[in-house]
Parts: sequence; C-alpha cells; structure tokens
Amino acid sequence: MGAMKLCFLVFCLSLALLAVSPVKRLNNIDDLTNTEYGKSKPRHGLQLLFWFAQQVNIDQNNNKILLNFYPNSGAFGFHRFGDREGILEGSEHGQYNYEVGNLNSRRYPAAAALPAYVRMHYSNNHGQERNMDRLIVSLDETTTNRIQNVFITAHIQGNLDFNSDDTYEINPDLLSQIRQTYPCTDNEQENKNRCNQFLERIGYNSCRSNSRMKRSPYSQCNTFDSIKLEIKTTTQGYSKLKWENITPGIMKTYKYVYIDICQNTHSSDTNEDPTRVRKTYFLISGSSGVFDTSVSLNAGLQPRLRLYTSYLNYRFGHPDFWYGPEFDGANRVIPIRIKGVGASLQLYAEYGKACARLYIKKTFSNWKDVLKHSWVGFYKSSQHENNDYYTFQYAVKFALIDKTTTEDYDIYQYDSKLTIAPGVQIRFLLDKKYDKVLAQTTPWESDVKVTSICNKDNIQPDPSSPWSFPEFFYEPGYYDANNVIPIKIRWYDAGLQLFTKDGKACARLYIKKTFKDWKDIFWKSWVGFYTSSQGKNSNYYIYQYAVNFEKMEGGTENFDIYQYKSKLTIAPGVQIRFMIDKGYENKLVQTEPWKSG
Repeated sequence: MGAMKLCFLVFCLSLALLAVSPVKRLNNIDDLTNTEYGKSKPRHGLQLLFWFAQQVNIDQNNNKILLNFYPNSGAFGFHRFGDREGILEGSEHGQYNYEVGNLNSRRYPAAAALPAYVRMHYSNNHGQERNMDRLIVSLDETTTNRIQNVFITAHIQGNLDFNSDDTYEINPDLLSQIRQTYPCTDNEQENKNRCNQFLERIGYNSCRSNSRMKRSPYSQCNTFDSIKLEIKTTTQGYSKLKWENITPGIMKTYKYVYIDICQNTHSSDTNEDPTRVRKTYFLISGSSGVFDTSVSLNAGLQPRLRLYTSYLNYRFGHPDFWYGPEFDGANRVIPIRIKGVGASLQLYAEYGKACARLYIKKTFSNWKDVLKHSWVGFYKSSQHENNDYYTFQYAVKFALIDKTTTEDYDIYQYDSKLTIAPGVQIRFLLDKKYDKVLAQTTPWESDVKVTSICNKDNIQPDPSSPWSFPEFFYEPGYYDANNVIPIKIRWYDAGLQLFTKDGKACARLYIKKTFKDWKDIFWKSWVGFYTSSQGKNSNYYIYQYAVNFEKMEGGTENFDIYQYKSKLTIAPGVQIRFMIDKGYENKLVQTEPWKSG
C-alpha cells in the first residue's frame, strides 16, 4: 500500500514538473536540423524563420534583438498572440506577444508583403498544412521593436490549437548564424535561392505532391517551384505581366500554356478559383517574357499559369494551375516611420492611381493638433524638388479606413489623381514650408527595398556609422554614468544618458554631427527626471527642454554632447525620459533606473 502511494506521488510530481517545463530552446542550425519542425511541403515555418532572421539586428554584448519594423503596426500580418493554450508557460517572455505567419490575406492583408518564397506553397496547395506554422515575438515592454524572445510554433493539424510539442524558443545566436551563413541581398530571386539552400541543409522535403498539380508528369520540386510569375507596373498605371523560368520540359509537355490575370476579391484563401479579369489571358510560347496589359493596377491581382496537355483537354478537360504571388497594393513595402511622431507613411496603388496611407498610433490622440499644418506631397520622380509636387493633401483631411484599422493603429488614406508608375514617390512635410521632410517613401518599383535588413532606410542606421547596433552606440564610457552606455533615441541620430555630478541627477544628449536640424526637430522635446521608473510620464520631478541643454567642449569624433544638471538627488530608481513634444504620450526613450553602487 505504501509503495502504491509512493508511486502515485512520484507520478503527480512528474506531471507537475512537466507542466512547468520551459519551452525547448534551439541554439544553432544543428539543433534546428534535429527537430521535425516544418520539414515537408507545403509547411512554411522554416521559410518564415529564414525571412525573420534577415529582418533583425542583434547586439551580441547585450543579447538583444531589434527588428527594423514595428510588429504592433500590423506589418507583414503581425497581430497579438493570446496564448490561450499556454504553450509559452514556463519561458521568460514579455508582456506583449505578437505572431506572424498566417498567410490568409483576407484576414491579414499585410501578410501579402511576405516574400514569395514564404507564400509560394500556400498559393499552390489546398492542404491543411499550408498555413499551420507561426513565429512569435515577445516585445520588450518599454519599446515597440526590441525583442525579448522569439518562438516558432505550429497548429495541431486539423485543429486551431497550437501544439506545445512543436514549439521552440529561438536563441539569438541561431538567427545570427542563419544571417551570416545565408546572407540576404537586394535580389529577390537570389534570396529565394539562399532560402532553398537553408531548407536543403535542414532536410526540408520539397517534393511532396500538390493537389493542384497532381496531373503533372514531372516532380513538383524540380519543375514548377522555379517558375516566377509577378505583376509589375506600366508607365500608365496598368498591370505589366512578367514570367520567367517556364522550363522547356513544361513547354514540351503542355500544348497550350496560358497566363491569366485574376482578381481576388477575398484573396486565394478559399478553395474557389479567383475570378479572371475579362480578356486578360495570354497564350505564351517563350520561357520568359513581359506583356503590358490594360488591367488597372489594384490590390488582389494575381497571375495564374494555366496548362493543357492537348486540344481535347483544352476544350473539355481541366487545366493544371500554378499561381504567382498576389499583388498587395503597397508593392510589398512596409510603412516608413514619420520622424518625431507616432505615425507612419505608405505609398499604395488603387485602380492605377497613387494613394497615400497614414498609420496613426492610437495613443497619438492629439495628432490632428500636432500635424494640423502637415501635408503629403505626390511626386512623379524622387529627383523632383519638394515644391515640385504633382498634387498634395493635408494630413488632417485623409479619410479613415475602418475596415483596415489595426489593433494599435488607425489607418487613413488619400487617393490622388496621379497615375502610379515606376519612380513615383510621396513625402510627408511638417508644415507649409518645403524644408522639413519627416518621411519619404522609396520610389515605386525601386531596386531599393526598405523591407529588407540589407537596406536600412526605414529605421536602421548605416552599419558603418558609430551606431554599432540600432539601440546602442559605443563611445568612450563614463564612470559617472554608472558604466551604462547611452541609449539611442528612437528614429533619430541621437542618444540619451543618465549620469551624476555633485550628487545630482544629470542628463546627456549625444547628437550626431550630421543631424544638422536637430533643434528644429526637437524644439518642443524635453527630458523629464523621475524619482522612480514606476511614475507616470506626467509625474516628473523636474524637466528641461532639449534645446536648452548646454553644449560641452570637445564632444567625440561623430557626436556633439549636450548636458543638463538637475536639482534631483541621484538615488536608486531615478530615471530620465525623452518626450518628443509637450504632451505625455509620445515617449521616445527612457533610461534604465539608476542602480546603487
């Protein structure tokens, strides 16, 4: 009897230990190879991890991960992760978790901005596994793009619940290893090739049968996966159809090869075929080519390869299909931050015309007062001067788009009469003058993409600059700062540091010498001194405007240094915060609380 009780207690203890066991951690590519996560077509979890590794910058000294975009803006389809199954229980994660990887662009339109190699099998397969993988980030509570933890997980097949046995935490070293071993480029096809090399090393099975192509006499992995179909833009705002790598084997096997342009009202997320735009199907004879159509450029357009083995099959049979990526309206370029405010700007295309979208953070409640004189200019070319716009509209006159409002942002749009074409650009100007451009988009269909870590025009600084990592920079240290390095002021070439002098709390501003107009940008900005990090932004002990800081002699090679000495006695818990304007909502950065010793 006693032995039975002992066994029962041991069993209960084992269950308890199992319930609180931490999520399995993958430290390198070899660890990932030894799992079965996402290893067969049409799963996309490994492709998603490869893409994510290209989007981060990692501070090796502090083991911090920083994204070059903001998940809470909904970019790439990021949205809140509720963890109702408790799959992250027992792991160290932040207060706010966001997931990405749901490729249903009817529900998450921004997911269409994910690269084609992530979405490819979703468009060309109806199996349940095509959309079961996810990546989760845990955000640092004090920022919106600094990551505490990264996880990969997946739904249980045929179930909406997430599978704890298929959930792993990703060590930052693994992300660095992927980036260094398979670095990205500005060429989308090259990135796909490098992703395929990564998948091959992990042991991904890309030859699994495909329901849409089941009649193909060739192996899917060798024949169709290399095909490239895409929608580009003509100079008149119409759709340009482009195709590549339709192999000689396909041209020989299929007597009739057509490419359709389809309009997806709800994307290709159901088992129903999208509607073909009238008179937009083309019989092709070459493996690669370009064709200008009369279809106005619009979100939801998708190229579809239609193949018939014979004339009889053409007249009475069913074709084999292969789908290209869906055009998402923003040309897969995420919104760019508007300097100094909780808002972003995006160039968008609707019915062949250039449109502008403003993403306004919901906490930026007084944005119409702050931006009452701000306007967005539409330019035919990025080479045009600020006053040489085609048309413009004031920010406060943009229309709210209710159907696309995200959890943390409201989205406003203005539709111009400018024809969308390669080179078109929009710019956000602070006031009625022409010298304060707070944001400008990359030219439409430019070779430079802000969605890639390879180009850091969106948020990240030039890696050759003294900002070694986006959150931190390394200049000669100061013992009076408790050996804490300055922290970067978000979006700007500036840093903030708490230090002490004569027993008082002091603040240093590091202004990069190339940041010439910092006093114009920061003319309403101020630094608040707080006795505790728990205090509200309005509960400061004392404050000072940034432009009133005293410039110190010397500085550094790349930075001018400005200081302010407060009357607050330095003590454990003291903190300083940098606020962009006279309100209390727009805090750009805060230092770590002062520690004793």
